[in-house]
Amino acid sequence: MEVKIKPVELIELFYDLIFVYAISKLTAIVSEPVNGIIAPSNFFIYVITSFVILQAWLYFTNYVNRYGKWEWHDYALVCINMIAVIYMANTISPNWASMSFTFNLAMLIMLLTVVVLYAIQARREKSLKGAAGNSISILSIVCVIYLLAILSIFLNVSAEYIIIIDVIAVLGGAFLPFFIRGHFDKSIISFPHLVERFELLTIITFGEAIVGLTHFFDVSNFTFVPILVFFIVLTMFGSYVVQIHNLMEHMRVERSLRLMFSHYFIVISINLVTVALELIHSGDVNPVFASVLMIVSLVIFYVSIMVNNEYYKENIKITKKDILSMIMVTILGIAIILIFISNLYAFLIGSLIITVGNFKILLTKEKGCLSE
Repeated sequence: MEVKIKPVELIELFYDLIFVYAISKLTAIVSEPVNGIIAPSNFFIYVITSFVILQAWLYFTNYVNRYGKWEWHDYALVCINMIAVIYMANTISPNWASMSFTFNLAMLIMLLTVVVLYAIQARREKSLKGAAGNSISILSIVCVIYLLAILSIFLNVSAEYIIIIDVIAVLGGAFLPFFIRGHFDKSIISFPHLVERFELLTIITFGEAIVGLTHFFDVSNFTFVPILVFFIVLTMFGSYVVQIHNLMEHMRVERSLRLMFSHYFIVISINLVTVALELIHSGDVNPVFASVLMIVSLVIFYVSIMVNNEYYKENIKITKKDILSMIMVTILGIAIILIFISNLYAFLIGSLIITVGNFKILLTKEKGCLSE
């Protein structure tokens, strides 16, 4: 089957910037510790909201990947979509009750723009039996769930129940495609285009992380802390580039579900690493909490990029030795963080051992591939 080649347009990059702005605003929910830790309710809201925003990004991205030709209606609806995202981002706060209406209304508007685009495509195909019709069915159900959330807000339903409705919307968007199946032709998907879109989103997220950590670089008080912080993020970025850009075969026909779901966790873990670094540096957080947050975020990041080894080039295989090496270097870094639990430099050096070690293993894999 011939690989579908589709260039990434500049408007798509602009679209990604808007969504990364919204995701970066979410860190406000988990950046204010109470009694040395982040409140579990705030952490839960952060994770769910992150998934919802990334899912909204993916809905539109999937449409563009399959059918987008950037005609006038594509431009008009993407503008409506982005305006809704900006309004939603500017209401994000730790107080869920104050943001839930705007958040759910924005999500409903964003999803409706995608439904309209798929409806235009279904009309062109003169059928609802293909992928466009299938997407309309799934998105219509998710839209009804968000509409239910909005109606519940008007009826003064408890904020906890509104969050549950949003969780159902996330799960519906993730799992309904496995139950509502139309005639899906994989050839409509451009895997190279989809990979490039995920790469752009992730690279911009790394850029936001660096911007968020610039306050470490205090010219009036030089220390090695900002340099260590910079190299932690840099080697995470290097690991991502080697794994996703260099080792993967992009020229393929693939449904790419693994790629999609793994990037939810990749983007969220990058943001949480940034939060952990800021918290430990502020000194206002329990060091055990910050250390656990950092360790879990790094483990999630590396597990999430490594599950994409299914897409490796034909001559590349991940071996048991590679996996064991990655586990050992991660355990070593975790041990240093936990043994010297209250020491900032031990926290940073242990994190750096994890990121540098895994980067070195992946880089060696790439060099071995090039030498063959």
